Amino acid sequence: MASDGAIAGVVFDLDGTLYDKRPVERWVLARMLPSLPRLLRYTKVRTSLAGVDFDDAGALAQETLQRLAGDARGQETWRRWIAERYEPQVLRAVARAGRAYPGVADLLLRLRGGGLRLGLVSDYRGAHDRLRALGIDPGLFHFSLVTEEHGAMKPAARMAARTLAGMELPGERMVMVGDRAFADQRFAETCGMRFFGVLAGGDPPDPAWTPWSGVRARLSALQR
Repeated sequence: MASDGAIAGVVFDLDGTLYDKRPVERWVLARMLPSLPRLLRYTKVRTSLAGVDFDDAGALAQETLQRLAGDARGQETWRRWIAERYEPQVLRAVARAGRAYPGVADLLLRLRGGGLRLGLVSDYRGAHDRLRALGIDPGLFHFSLVTEEHGAMKPAARMAARTLAGMELPGERMVMVGDRAFADQRFAETCGMRFFGVLAGGDPPDPAWTPWSGVRARLSALQR
């Protein structure tokens, strides 16, 4: 790889980026159909917290519960549902229905072997467990960050600063790969990175977005 200011690092999101999350979502839905209103509400609340910084994990968790329910009893019900039902079900779904996109593991090995630093930035707990369920070694990444464990989610500026520090590279020498415009693409902008969007379906909102095969080709070209 060239050393004249060329790309020297790649930061990946996980869910929907390294694997197609639609089969996983269908698997979860089929087994939690009676909980559909709860699933939709939880997803809506999580999305509403994108980019908001609460300084620590406890404060973020408490704010999440407060947005889900207005009383302590309801919040405790939600806490138990998330920890005991939803999160374990998601991990089971990734293990049974999830498949890494074609060539992911080989691509990571080639990028790392070519001298690029690799990062993983996920908003959700259990990222390493999901990687292992997909057959991806978490040790392939030089740096990994689960943002909710630090009280904020992408594209929060503090998480961007933590990522730049952990990757030990300036933003202009890195690429962010993600699947959500409101989180990953904006995170790339906050970090000053280029962005490659993984398009799961529909029309691309801008040229940064392509299906995984196109993203894989773009990443492979970084080593030429």
